[in-house]
Amino acid sequence: MKIPRYLVTGGIVLLAVALALAVGYWNIRPASFTPQVIQDPLQPDFFMDNARIRQLDVNGQPVYDLDSVRAAHQVGDDVTELDDPKLLYYREGEQQPWDVQARYGEVSAGGDRVDLSQNVVIEQQLTGQPLRRLSTPALSIFPHRHFAETDRSVRIEAANGVTTATGMEANFNDGTIKLLSNVRGEHEAL
Repeated sequence: MKIPRYLVTGGIVLLAVALALAVGYWNIRPASFTPQVIQDPLQPDFFMDNARIRQLDVNGQPVYDLDSVRAAHQVGDDVTELDDPKLLYYREGEQQPWDVQARYGEVSAGGDRVDLSQNVVIEQQLTGQPLRRLSTPALSIFPHRHFAETDRSVRIEAANGVTTATGMEANFNDGTIKLLSNVRGEHEAL
């Protein structure tokens, strides 16, 4: 029995169309129609409101407590931006921590460096001693080294006077502050 020619031709055309559709489907894939999500490097990949972070040392003792109105991690440069950060930095063997506040801060990748800016104020109230207050426009803190520094102007207010300088290095563990240049003091005699 001979198959009519129009059926053979129609079957070949149908097979060619089905093969073309299958190849086209494989090349196009419906997944390629979904939009690709591209992370804007200027947008945070996560944020926290009223963030509270506590860093502990190897013995489980607090090194610092960090509170911030808002913390936003920037994916582009791996930096966490802080709004109104407040840092309580504990000295080894001392009850009263250093209280550090600013309007803005950035924590580097890994938390090795905290850069504070805009009205940075450091205060410490030791038992039986007057309040010590230090202010500067910008300060870099290195928590793992218990160290802070600035190359900007510094103002230190104590019970009996005011000291100003340009540049400072501070060691949180032993409480020493090294003023780097242009040191001026105004002190009252007791």
